[in-house]
Amino acid sequence: MNLIDIMMPNMDGYELLEALRSNEKTRSIPIILLSAKASENSIIRGLNKGADDYLTKPFSARDLITRIRININLS
Repeated sequence: MNLIDIMMPNMDGYELLEALRSNEKTRSIPIILLSAKASENSIIRGLNKGADDYLTKPFSARDLITRIRININLS
């Protein structure tokens, strides 16, 4: 069991993002939010809370892989 498995039942993705960004050990990890929430407000909220990218469901594997590569290269 990892940190995300432990934390997620007790918080939503935005709260998890805030926890990861507030921890010195996880602050610099690139984070791509993957959510069914596709509204402009949800996307902006996630990016404002520190997400590096945001994908909405359904998503294509090619798009996800491309975004992962881009974020790795940027980090």
